[in-house]
Amino acid sequence: MTKSSRLLGIPWDVGLIYAAAAVFVGVFLVFPVVNLIATSAASVFSVTDPLPADFFPYMLRVTGNTFLLALLTTLASLAAALPLAVLITKFRVRGTGVWLALLTIPLITPAFISSFSLIILLGRTGVLTRFLRLLGFRFPPIYGLLGLVITQTLHTIPYSLLVLVAGLKTIPRHLEEAAHSMGAGTGKTLFTIVLPAIYPHILMAAVMVFLTSIGDIGGPLIIGGQYKVISMEIYSNFISYLGDERIPLIFSAWLILLSVILMLGVNKLMRLTEVKSKFRVGIMEYDNRKVRTLGTVFIAATALILLLPYLAIILQSFATRWNNTWLPAGFTLENYAKAASDTNAMVKTLILLGTVTPITVLLGIVFGQMYKTRPRLRWLGYITLLPFILPGVVIGVGLIQSYSTLSIFGLSLSGSAVLMVAAISIRRLPVVLKPIEAGFARIDRGQEEAAFSLGAGELRAFIEVIFPQIRISVYSAVVIAMVKVVTELASSLIIYPPGWRNMSLYVAYYVAEGFISQASAMAVFMIILVGVGTGVSNYLSSKESRKYG
Repeated sequence: MTKSSRLLGIPWDVGLIYAAAAVFVGVFLVFPVVNLIATSAASVFSVTDPLPADFFPYMLRVTGNTFLLALLTTLASLAAALPLAVLITKFRVRGTGVWLALLTIPLITPAFISSFSLIILLGRTGVLTRFLRLLGFRFPPIYGLLGLVITQTLHTIPYSLLVLVAGLKTIPRHLEEAAHSMGAGTGKTLFTIVLPAIYPHILMAAVMVFLTSIGDIGGPLIIGGQYKVISMEIYSNFISYLGDERIPLIFSAWLILLSVILMLGVNKLMRLTEVKSKFRVGIMEYDNRKVRTLGTVFIAATALILLLPYLAIILQSFATRWNNTWLPAGFTLENYAKAASDTNAMVKTLILLGTVTPITVLLGIVFGQMYKTRPRLRWLGYITLLPFILPGVVIGVGLIQSYSTLSIFGLSLSGSAVLMVAAISIRRLPVVLKPIEAGFARIDRGQEEAAFSLGAGELRAFIEVIFPQIRISVYSAVVIAMVKVVTELASSLIIYPPGWRNMSLYVAYYVAEGFISQASAMAVFMIILVGVGTGVSNYLSSKESRKYG
């Protein structure tokens, strides 16, 4: 290939694809974030129009509330997930695959579903509230910090669990065997060998839960009450006609700064706590029948608690009325008929699925290939990872603030779905990119070089040699993208144009208006939609595995 057909050492066709992906990220992520930070800085240091004197104490108070909620949620999530992970991985609990599948169901549902299901269960007239009263216990009001901690913990336990299980599977068997041979019991081995070995995974699980809590908007919107957190203050001030328009910008920039500082600190801790080993000789399991039995009971009880909100939602979706009774006063299909009649929400969700999913997956493939074959461009990974630590409300505010007055061919971007598609695509890029990168990591670079030696160009070698080997990872990425598109709420609340209320917004709106049964019916439709998509993709993935396995 001649030098004229290459751009900076990259073939023109591949270079154009790389450039298109980089431009998309630059336009819809880098510029809005930089612009938001610059605008908020100008507002903070403005001499002609200073901020109110009580603004910064108010901001610090809301920040303290946000971090307290995130800290309590993180501690509660890890406290539940760590014993679950140890029992599933180390003690031969029967039905491990089934339990793991049940415990991770919250991953495919919107986070705010836990919020309004908690109202059904523990609200003033909730079923569990009535049961606790019979036992002589009066449960505190759930609107506020308590309800937020409960709902966020229920939703984040699966995140912690999967990370911790993965960590436990990497511990070399010989380390635990050596501890046993020196007389250490199971408990001492777990606390002195196993847990220190998975400190990086514990830390990563904590970060995921902490950032998820900070970015959550559904919980504060539905069950937050008067407990003020940053995400809700950004949203409420953004939509208010009477508020100071600088407040959401300053809060957004502040949250960007806090999130970046948090990730830098965590990366430092990760390097300090990293445990390296040259051996990978199986997984040590403990044959303790008593622990196995008690562990099975604990896992079953936890699974029941995690699934109880979904049972409540299903019952509520068929309810005519459900107040101060153990079961609904009557059952009807009218709620489903009303939800199904709002075809606009379903159509808009399908349109988002059909646009955002391929955009996000294609970006994941392009960046995955770029990082694999062009190590000098891996610094871009810090940028493509940025949406993972930025709440959706921040991305939404940044895009609106940057492009709300821009028109293309006479069409205002703020009045079209372009920004909504871009916001969700950017927001979900990191979680789609990671499984695709894992697929690339398993490929021997020599296979591509062999294709080059036979005269194939880089693009053709990728299509014919590399892509068939990462197809399973791409299917996984498609599943993740579908789940995240259907369940996205935060950026949609900020950025959706008139007439573009998708299923998530539909549920949030009807819960806020008090139509719990109708919202429950739409939530069931959402779960079914995600479940069907996940099932189809898993079938294709398993079919591909058999083909190449």
